[in-house]
Amino acid sequence: MIEFNFNNKTAIISGGGTGIGFQSARLFLKSKANVIITGRRKKILQSAQSSLLTEFPEHEDNLVIFDGDMSNEDFVASIFENSIEQFKSVNILVNNCASWVLDSIEDLEITSINEQLNNGFISTLIGTKYAAIKLEKGGSIINLSSFSSKIPMQNGSIYSSIKSAINTFTKSSASELAKNDIRVNSIIPGVIRTPMTSKYIDENYNKLIAPIALGRVGTCNEVANAILFLSSELSSYITGTTLEVSGGKYLTQI
Repeated sequence: MIEFNFNNKTAIISGGGTGIGFQSARLFLKSKANVIITGRRKKILQSAQSSLLTEFPEHEDNLVIFDGDMSNEDFVASIFENSIEQFKSVNILVNNCASWVLDSIEDLEITSINEQLNNGFISTLIGTKYAAIKLEKGGSIINLSSFSSKIPMQNGSIYSSIKSAINTFTKSSASELAKNDIRVNSIIPGVIRTPMTSKYIDENYNKLIAPIALGRVGTCNEVANAILFLSSELSSYITGTTLEVSGGKYLTQI
């Protein structure tokens, strides 16, 4: 089994309190990185911090939480400034924020549209802007996309559109930031059990796994492993791509 080593590296993970973000924080911390996790819910972040430090008490000085909105430019700027002040540099950004709402088009409300855009897309734009300025050479940005960027979800038009936009933005930013020796990639998770998706998965389990070649739902840890790979030197010649972590979903037509 490959063990990553991110000693003297610093990773900022948005939406790091639960699910894929939390497991990514856990694996980065286990791999000796300095880890900053952000999110809008302070209690969730505090719970995540407590859980991680219970498992890794020796890394108390390597873990920081910031509660706030990643679509707020002042907040994002302060995270990078504080991270550099505390850890001297930032090397990795994981853009993992998302809001997932199922609504038919005729029932869409502007408040829901704005929330999903801000949390799922604007946060990625602003995070990438500051990463472009602040990341060390050799840095890596990982954007979380979705299988819905390939095949849209029924009643998930906004979410699917946002994730498609993230794939395009990944390619554009990878091209622009190559001059700074910063790589940008995105990950397309398939059906992954997270706190956000568990209820939906349980209600639709047999239907959801039918097109998956491996015949099962994926785990947050399996996606987090891919995030660490794309953040590491093992992927030093990979940029502007989308890595699908879906268990072989829809490899063939049924």
